[in-house]
Amino acid sequence: MLTGGGLAVASASCRPSGGGATVDPGALPAGSVAGYSGEQLVNAALIMNAGAALGLSVRGQTIGVMTAMGESTLRVLDRGDLAGPDSRGLFQQRDNGAWGSYADRMDPTISATNFFRALQRVNGWETLSPTAAAHAVQRNADPNYYTRFWDPAGQVVAALTGVPVETLNPGGGALACSPDGGAGALPGVPLPPGAWTKPAIGPLTSVYGMRWGRPHNGIDIAPPCSSPIYAAASGTVVRAGPSSGYGNLIAVDHGGDVVTRYAHMYPGDVLTSVGQTVVAGQQIGRVGSYGDSTGCHLHFEVLRGGAFTDPLPFLTSVGVSVQ
Repeated sequence: MLTGGGLAVASASCRPSGGGATVDPGALPAGSVAGYSGEQLVNAALIMNAGAALGLSVRGQTIGVMTAMGESTLRVLDRGDLAGPDSRGLFQQRDNGAWGSYADRMDPTISATNFFRALQRVNGWETLSPTAAAHAVQRNADPNYYTRFWDPAGQVVAALTGVPVETLNPGGGALACSPDGGAGALPGVPLPPGAWTKPAIGPLTSVYGMRWGRPHNGIDIAPPCSSPIYAAASGTVVRAGPSSGYGNLIAVDHGGDVVTRYAHMYPGDVLTSVGQTVVAGQQIGRVGSYGDSTGCHLHFEVLRGGAFTDPLPFLTSVGVSVQ
């Protein structure tokens, strides 16, 4: 569904309203759901109930199930891995004092409760994509690692609760939500192929051209610190990391000699990697003030044929208004 300026309306599927759902662990599906069965479904139910006890929405609960799928296949593991040999339990929580005792980490309800409490401390987690929200807690080496588990998590949650799976935004593991799910926000659902959208939601604070005696090769959009940065269109990430005055820089090649660039993320707020394919509206970073910057903002550039071009008329030509 599209609205003016080529933006998708973030539907209720992005942030289900109301409280979470509780599950009776003794009344679970007898067979397999998305490849998970038996004790795995019991653990998913316990994760759901821990989230409900803290007042999380079904979407928040599903992020917990997704994370445990990625960390332990929904099994209480009494072992770690090379990256964390002391990791234990459903969420592979480390023995660093942050996650309680060994018994706490091995207890499905307590470990899930501690995961959700950490998630609630993440600024703006409700607007992050599910994989970015999980990564903010777990700090996996790959911020997009959990994306692949979003759809099976949604299927499991739907089977346990009766919530229609369509309301859990299938395919949306890497897509961010708007704060209110209302019209005119960035997409919580994928945009059609070839569509463009705003790279961030906030006031336009600086335009393309000469500034302070030197070229300013992009525009500045200034949402609050840590707000989502979105891929303006589908493409392939060709750069993602440190870049002198840019602080950190992401570049996305959209084909047809068009590249967009996104700057000033803090270390750890680059939520994509070189070679990743992204879609319009997918969160790829968080707004920061790193590098040559005097306050939190997104510096956004467009290159055509390798040369800088004014992003405002370019975005207007593809149906997007930043102002």
